[in-house]
Amino acid sequence: MINDSKNHLNEINETYFQHMAVAFKIGITMLFTGIICLIHGLIPGLFKKTAGNQIIKMHEIVSRN
Repeated sequence: MINDSKNHLNEINETYFQHMAVAFKIGITMLFTGIICLIHGLIPGLFKKTAGNQIIKMHEIVSRN
């Protein structure tokens, strides 16, 4: 597992802490987006574009890395 982790970090050219920061950012964004989607499901007039914009933002982050 350690070798797999090292290989992954080398493949994406990030240090452990850089990778952790990106992964945490994506994870927190996903949690936030999930809550926004739940609120939107209850009250469709709220957050009409927020979830879609967040998904686009996450895709851009993941695509860069």
